[in-house]
Amino acid sequence: MESRRLGTALLEVVVSVGGYYVLRACGAGVFWSLTGPALAVAGLAGATTIRRRRLDSVGLLVLIELATTLTLTLVTQDPLIAALREAAYVLVAGLFCLVTLFRRAPLTHVFAASVASFGDSARERAFACAWASVPRYRRWQRALTALTGAILLAAAAVRAVILLSASEAGLAHAVDVSNTVTLCMLGALGVASGVLIQVPRRIIERLASAETAG
Repeated sequence: MESRRLGTALLEVVVSVGGYYVLRACGAGVFWSLTGPALAVAGLAGATTIRRRRLDSVGLLVLIELATTLTLTLVTQDPLIAALREAAYVLVAGLFCLVTLFRRAPLTHVFAASVASFGDSARERAFACAWASVPRYRRWQRALTALTGAILLAAAAVRAVILLSASEAGLAHAVDVSNTVTLCMLGALGVASGVLIQVPRRIIERLASAETAG
């Protein structure tokens, strides 16, 4: 489920950023170049929810965000509001990451346990054992979740400053810079995950091997 959600999230980024530049190349204004892909993303999110035939708290949050921000965007017809919409999504995602630090398990552990188990019961037990019995594993997963949240919040803040400081005539350029920040954010998330996941990964591999041998 989490791997499908990740794939959907990446597709939404491609649709949002790619769609903007396709529409701009076709001569559309900034407002509709931002809003058109957003409507497509909303349709994608709705279709995904219908296909899964269930709506968890995260899915509900995403749909509420989309409905609220798109309604505000369409009512105001303000290109700045349309541009700030994605920064708001990133802000909420960062806050959600940090909130999970105070729940039973942080986001990165839940995600890794779902994606990296590969349907193997030994690996599933290894993840459960690591979280329950290995303090070092818990510390690294909490650190990764905290850093992920911090990167998202920093990117949201930078994007908001760039867009809010732009003049009406300079908004299109500000959107270009904001999209560059998004790409930098994705790169930073990739590097952070690649570095901080190594210790937890080795712990899981060791426990999984022990489970299989036992």
